[in-house]
Amino acid sequence: MIYLESPAGVGFSYSLDKSFYEPVNDEMTASENFIFLENWFKKFPEFKKNELYITGESYAGHYVPQLANLIIQSKLKLLNLTGIAVSVTINK
Repeated sequence: MIYLESPAGVGFSYSLDKSFYEPVNDEMTASENFIFLENWFKKFPEFKKNELYITGESYAGHYVPQLANLIIQSKLKLLNLTGIAVSVTINK
């Protein structure tokens, strides 16, 4: 299981350079997560055939599907995407 916290500035991740947070958007987050996964699976190719499930909660409901789309559209086919799941809490 890989836990990836993104974008920088959420949870425990941070940058001392606050200007880093200004250009962040959903498309950029999905793209950077895709690059991370590509690099991770290149470094650890023994996991490439494992099923990949991408999950997220709350606002990840925006960029989890975008990341899945990038994986599906990728010509490299390095990732064995099997499914996605998102969770959104609705407060009444």
